[in-house]
This record gives sequence, C-alpha cells and structure tokens, in this order.
Amino acid sequence: MGIDRTMSDEPILAALARLESGQQSLQSGQQRLQSDVQTLHSGQQRLESEFTSTRVELMSRMDRLQDSLTAIRDDIAVNMGAADAMQRANDNTRELVRSQGEQMSVIWRQLKALQERVRSITGDP
Repeated sequence: MGIDRTMSDEPILAALARLESGQQSLQSGQQRLQSDVQTLHSGQQRLESEFTSTRVELMSRMDRLQDSLTAIRDDIAVNMGAADAMQRANDNTRELVRSQGEQMSVIWRQLKALQERVRSITGDP
C-alpha cells in the first residue's frame, strides 16, 4: 500500500506544484499590474499637471490678446472721433468759404454799382 500511496501522491504533488507555480505567476502578474497602475497613475498626475499649466498659459495668452484687441478698438474709436471732427471742420470750412463767396458777390455788386455811380458823377465813360 505504501507504494500505491506514493504513486497516488505524485499526481497530487505535481498538481500542487503546478498550483503553486500558477499562484506565483499570478502574484508576479499582480505585482506587474500594480506597478503598471502606479505608472499610469503617475502619468495621469503628470498629464493633469501639464493640462493645468497649459490651461493657465492659454488663459494668460487670451487675456493678453483681449487687452490688445481692446487697445486696437480704443485706437479705432479715437481715430474715428478725430476723423469725424475733421469732417465737421471740413464741412464748416466749406460752409465758411461759400458764405464768404456770397459776401464777396454782394460786395462786388455794390462796388460795381458804386463804380457806375462815380462814373456817372464824374462823366467818365
């Protein structure tokens, strides 16, 4: 019976050895998996940090661009105001020249009338 037992123990021992080997393999795989998870977690933290940094830089850049755009709009508003003022000054000058032209016409007619009157008084042709 002792011999039979040894023979029957061998398949069990072999199975136990395979189980232990499989368990060690599983433990090794679990350790690699945990290491990979830690690596992924570390990478995720790095990406989150880089994302936050990039977001801050983008917001800063957008603020600077908005400030530049506001400055350009202010310059345009000032220049449009100056152009409007120049247009009004030009219109006023045009009106002044027209008015002075009318006054000159009146003065010229009065001068002609006086000239004719003087000629008639003096007898000059």
